[in-house]
Amino acid sequence: MSRTAIPVKEKVAAHRERLKAAGRIYVNTDLPADLVARLDQIKEAKGVSSRAPIIEEALRFYIENAPRT
Repeated sequence: MSRTAIPVKEKVAAHRERLKAAGRIYVNTDLPADLVARLDQIKEAKGVSSRAPIIEEALRFYIENAPRT
């Protein structure tokens, strides 16, 4: 490893700090395989590089349309 290489753990921590500074929070969860497969189909159809924007859009839609309690 070169002297200038940054360990992965530090890169991840820095990335999450940048997200936090931008008002975003990292969320990690597990999902059923069938949902992930459909999610990946939607991702490819939309031409996006990750699942995150699809999940964010779906969650916003759900929250905006869910009955208020």
